[in-house]
Amino acid sequence: MRAWLRGQVVWLVACGGAPDPTGLPEPLAKHAPVKQEAAAAPSVSAPVVPSEITSCEALAASAAVHPADAAILLGMCPETAASPAVLRHALTMAGSPAAAAALVPKLVTTPDLAGLAKLVAVQGSTLGSPAALPDPATATVSPISEEVLAAVQLALVQQTAAGVSHEQRTRATAYLARVHQEALLQLGSGGEEPLSPFTRVLAGRFLHWGRELCRMYWQRRVSGLEALFAATEAQLMRTVVALERTPHAGDDGLLAVERQRARRHLQGAGVKERVVKAGAPSPDTLLPLRHEFDRLLDQGFVELAIQRALFLGGEVGGFGIAAMGELLRGELTRRDLGAYTATLEQRIAEARALVPPPPEQGKSLPGRVALTWPDDQVTADAASGWLDMAAGRQGFARRHALARAVLLLQDRPDAARVLLKRLLAQSPRDPARVGLVLDVLRPQDEESLASLRLQVAADAGGDAGYRRAFAQASREAGLVPR
Repeated sequence: MRAWLRGQVVWLVACGGAPDPTGLPEPLAKHAPVKQEAAAAPSVSAPVVPSEITSCEALAASAAVHPADAAILLGMCPETAASPAVLRHALTMAGSPAAAAALVPKLVTTPDLAGLAKLVAVQGSTLGSPAALPDPATATVSPISEEVLAAVQLALVQQTAAGVSHEQRTRATAYLARVHQEALLQLGSGGEEPLSPFTRVLAGRFLHWGRELCRMYWQRRVSGLEALFAATEAQLMRTVVALERTPHAGDDGLLAVERQRARRHLQGAGVKERVVKAGAPSPDTLLPLRHEFDRLLDQGFVELAIQRALFLGGEVGGFGIAAMGELLRGELTRRDLGAYTATLEQRIAEARALVPPPPEQGKSLPGRVALTWPDDQVTADAASGWLDMAAGRQGFARRHALARAVLLLQDRPDAARVLLKRLLAQSPRDPARVGLVLDVLRPQDEESLASLRLQVAADAGGDAGYRRAFAQASREAGLVPR
């Protein structure tokens, strides 16, 4: 049974799993700013677990409404014809370049979707490389055709090729930013819902190339890119606002880095006036500072969070070193990151030794606001509901319910940890459920001490179990690097 469940996970991974912009296409739809509230509101409700699906016909009908079922349909019912709407839903669930590449053969009837998948998979084009890069400000880049993919390949080559001038490299960066901006537009990621896994992958690429364009343009302005620069910076603001209403636990590496870099760029001097003039939300609508620290710590950027906190605490008119130190101590304890306590105390001592010393106290830290997505507890409840449904069903309905649980947990490793804790606390344990959640969690979070403790508690036997137990004991004793 355990081997069969692991096979379901493998199958799902393979299939799903610093101007005025006149004359440019309208950027990504504006997103309403996160509502600021003094106290956190109750968690967003989880989606209701629907009735069982027992056939390919029922799954196809559900796939037209639920993107997760669209991704499952292509794997469980490969002979069932999928409409363009279903294929679009399935693409939105592809949360990695490998998953997007696996979908390309299934998208031959929808070339616009195939172009998006190839762009994310960096597959290149069947056409040869163009002799010269099109003008990034005026070129037609939507839909993502073979010609656009060939130009993208040339632009990527020009990022590192020898003998390329600053102007050529800037134009290549501008072209990449423009293509990924138009790709986001094609997905239509407006509204108040969290961004889909595929949109998040694209957003990470756009944040990278868009921010690079802004940096390079300010280093040395290039004629003809003024409007594209303004539109790109406004698009950066809209994209970051959209990402901040989306859970960060499932971010890939590029998006995790670019979320922070783009946020810092948008909080820079002069940016607020430019993006507001271009019609984008103000940087003041970004989530408060405590949420920034939450994200950095959750994604493993602990020393960056310490550096950022002490900088903001020590600057003139800041929050004070003592207040920031107290905040970080509490967050490190709550997240089982005590191994960083010595580093934090050392950084605080170094900051206090500066001449003149930074202020100990300062202005009050802004509080947290209500987030717009279900938290880890609510998401774990939803996944548990799918597992309960699978336990009481057989055949097609059981496989479908298990697949829905896996897709949900793959996108939310924080919820997978919560669910694993619950399963380990049960007596007797359900080895099939524990094994399924372990198989989902390990590829995403195997190195943190909190995850290591759960894995040892769940499966301490065998050579791998002994190695993890030894690693846990060594980490807890401070004998090995973090």
